[in-house]
Amino acid sequence: MCRTDVDRFILAALEAKRLALNPEADRPTLIRCVSFDLTGLPPAIAEIDAYLADTSPNAYEKMVDRYLAAPAYGERWGKHWLDAAGYADSNGYFNADSDRPFAWRYRDYVVRSLNADKPYDKFVYEQIAGDELVGFAPGGDVTPNMVEALTATHFLRNAPDGTGESDGNPDEVRTDRLTVLEGNVQNVMNCLLGVTVQCARCHDHKFEPVTQEEYYRLQAILFPVYNPERWATPNARVVTVGTRPELAVWQSRTALIDRQVKAIQGGLTAFAEPLREQFIGERLKDLDPPARDAVIEAVKALKEKRTPAQRALLKTHAKTVDVTDDELAKRFPEYATFRDGVKQAVAAREKDRPKPLDKLAAFVETDPNPAVHHLLKRGLHNQPGAEVRPGVPAALCTKTNTYQVETRPTGRVSTGQRTAFAKWVTSPENPLFARVMVNRVWQHHFGTGLVSTPDNLGLSGAKASHPDLLDYLAAEFVRGGWSLKALHRLILTSAVYRQSSAPRDGLDAIDPDNRLLARFPVRRLDAEAIRDAMLHISGELDPRVGGPFVASHRTPEGVVEIPEPSEGARRRSIYLQQRRTQVVSFLQLFDSPAIVTTCGKRTPSTVPLQSLALLNSEFARARGRSFAQRLARDAGDDAGKRMRLAFRLVYGRPPLDAEAAAGEKFLTAQRTAYANDKAGGERAWADVCQMLLASNAFLYVE
Repeated sequence: MCRTDVDRFILAALEAKRLALNPEADRPTLIRCVSFDLTGLPPAIAEIDAYLADTSPNAYEKMVDRYLAAPAYGERWGKHWLDAAGYADSNGYFNADSDRPFAWRYRDYVVRSLNADKPYDKFVYEQIAGDELVGFAPGGDVTPNMVEALTATHFLRNAPDGTGESDGNPDEVRTDRLTVLEGNVQNVMNCLLGVTVQCARCHDHKFEPVTQEEYYRLQAILFPVYNPERWATPNARVVTVGTRPELAVWQSRTALIDRQVKAIQGGLTAFAEPLREQFIGERLKDLDPPARDAVIEAVKALKEKRTPAQRALLKTHAKTVDVTDDELAKRFPEYATFRDGVKQAVAAREKDRPKPLDKLAAFVETDPNPAVHHLLKRGLHNQPGAEVRPGVPAALCTKTNTYQVETRPTGRVSTGQRTAFAKWVTSPENPLFARVMVNRVWQHHFGTGLVSTPDNLGLSGAKASHPDLLDYLAAEFVRGGWSLKALHRLILTSAVYRQSSAPRDGLDAIDPDNRLLARFPVRRLDAEAIRDAMLHISGELDPRVGGPFVASHRTPEGVVEIPEPSEGARRRSIYLQQRRTQVVSFLQLFDSPAIVTTCGKRTPSTVPLQSLALLNSEFARARGRSFAQRLARDAGDDAGKRMRLAFRLVYGRPPLDAEAAAGEKFLTAQRTAYANDKAGGERAWADVCQMLLASNAFLYVE
């Protein structure tokens, strides 16, 4: 049965092998699958009940649309994009790996854009040339309508950048800087076009139609910003939001507050000085007057003007002359009173201090006359060769889609090179742009893309399992106005997506990897979905959207965690710090990547430590306790109601008879084990909840 044109292509391949699709999955299975795929969270019971009760012919389509409209959709698919774009909240560079304090604004831009269903071509255009799109000029106004496009350009800064930690060796400094340029070119080409170009850094690519000269022409597009001779360290590449008059007012107001606070605090210093000298004199009462006077003179002398003899005196009497502020206030009540008044006066002035201006970590050109780039012989940073001009690989151009930089208008600082690149990349005639994104979307719905190497659709990548379907979906994507939500809808309403995962005799012999999709692939939830779903089911998920990352911490034992109950510890995983060298341990166990370059596809693993973490980690045990408390609140003391509710929350359906019996048996055994514990009943239920959250029926989507 064909529900959409997608099915025609799948069925044609199946029929050639005398195969057919599985029957449609039941409704509880379908809504669980759609909910996790689109939002990364399990469906709420109310959502399940509403779908089960909807008898209209388009009940399924309406359910899909509800999840596409949910704010959690942008968070789920935003994480997919951020991985593919090489995003992280830190700079990398070995163990230095310093924070990127403003990178989160790009993450939030991605989430907003996906929720708004911003056309994909515009979404990418902004990320390549947003500053040129809105006419940004260095030192000029940054108005509210420019912020979104400027924020988007952080895409071109996603690669590791350790130049803020370079050790000062000239050769190493240059190498570090050019490595940043290389990393961002690789990110752009892998993420947007699925082409591996990095091999062409040293020589013509051996497998792809990319010459070494063409590789450096790609570098030349970004070179005006990444020129090693005019370098800015990563945290210095910021743009302040506001107009020039607004900035002038802010600076004037801030300077005034600074002067007033300094004057108030200076009054306290002047008031304290004679009292401090008196107090020190009292402490030195056992010294003869000349010796006492010498010590006090040493205290009064400016630090940089003290003589060697004075420094020696102060070292000898260090404990005596070191008078803390609180000691002074205790000795002189009048000082304590005066100090309190100063604190109040400073606080009053600080209330009038203007809020810090917003800053964006953007990618903008500041040099009106950028240097010419050079090919590097054998890729060596200290061996420049011939000059190269900005350009793209000829093999990726068509007669009507070539790379052309328009004449720069008078007064514009930026070169327009990235605008030309953005137009070329996002053109409907680009043979790879739409296909790469369509393939990524398919992969996240079926576990494997139509091309199984999502970052490499070139000659060295895997062959497409259904090339005609890939072409069709790419054409529909463009024809539909580059709407990602329309693409999701087309795929999710197909019969191939809605079929059951049930195995069939003989199927594995014909199609062992299920590339023909005669049944829906069984997929384990990814790391973020496991963590977020556990928090959601236990009733603890913090729904706040956006803002700075929640910092991770490494324990003395080497475990990277988000300490509870620290601020934001129970937010969705997309908001946890994505640090290149320090991935949250629970997420890393379930294959969350350490981002060094783009990550279009994770490498799945099944290892004992995953089960051990679900049984023994404090995160999992805490979720079990909170889940049990939720059951007590929502289902009361009735054990049967609690058990039924637990299964519905975790599996999206009531327990089967055998499951209910096994649950009751386990609950009884745990109650017996905790018979001497006053909290034994609560502990037993917490164990039941934790076992459900560690089960395959929770961890896998069928």
